[in-house]
Amino acid sequence: MSFSLNKIQKGPKKEPRKILIYGPPKLGKSTLAGATKNALLIPTEDRVSHIECDKTPVIKSYGELFKIFTVLLEEKHSYKRVIIDTLDWLEPLLHQQVIDDLNEGKSEKIKSITDDHSKETAFFKGLKYHAVAEWKKFFNYCDVMRENGFDVVLVAHSAVINVNMPDVDPYDKYVMKVDKHALSVIEEWADIIAFYDKEIIVRKEGSAINKKGKAISKHSRKLYLDGENPAMISGNSYGLDNAGNIQIEDCAEIMEWLLTANNNTTKIKQEKK
Repeated sequence: MSFSLNKIQKGPKKEPRKILIYGPPKLGKSTLAGATKNALLIPTEDRVSHIECDKTPVIKSYGELFKIFTVLLEEKHSYKRVIIDTLDWLEPLLHQQVIDDLNEGKSEKIKSITDDHSKETAFFKGLKYHAVAEWKKFFNYCDVMRENGFDVVLVAHSAVINVNMPDVDPYDKYVMKVDKHALSVIEEWADIIAFYDKEIIVRKEGSAINKKGKAISKHSRKLYLDGENPAMISGNSYGLDNAGNIQIEDCAEIMEWLLTANNNTTKIKQEKK
């Protein structure tokens, strides 16, 4: 690559965003993501038909996703954003693609991504190396969409893991519901990782020190964005604060904020006390 001084970027550059929204099931993650303007939702599971947005048929194979990407890149349309819902249902399709690629031209077939009878996948090598390599390819394709002007929004379910660190007591943490070897790849790729959950308060009655509290869920939702809470993976590159007291009618506004705001300049949805 040749270099000259006129190629130096001065100041920030506005680019399409790479967003991951994850959280527990049945909280409205798909409804939130589907409220994105000028977006096409690509479902990997059959549970978004009730959502008011443009969507493709449910993809049944990993290759179908990239055929859709190709159409979006080559044909005329009004879509500026693409949503994939969900990553954890995409993962088995990705694993199957890895197996198909490894089996190509071989007489003895690998049965699964963790098949211990194959040197390619034994001792979790299928997950550690081959699947991780395919995840990187997937995100490279997502980056191609971004380079061609598309915001990319990914949706995932959450899981809870136990974290053991040498300098603090063990604690539980929310993460994306994908294989642990893929987590770091996903974290590194996204500009914004948002944990979406119900707002919960714990109410205690009486004054006993060890008295258990009663968890009460509010009807509103909260997006954790600032990366300050060690109990979850979250964070963003734009200085965006957590967004609380989200109602269903706020979804379109919230998504537009996530996709455009730079909180070095703008803030909405400040925490209500």
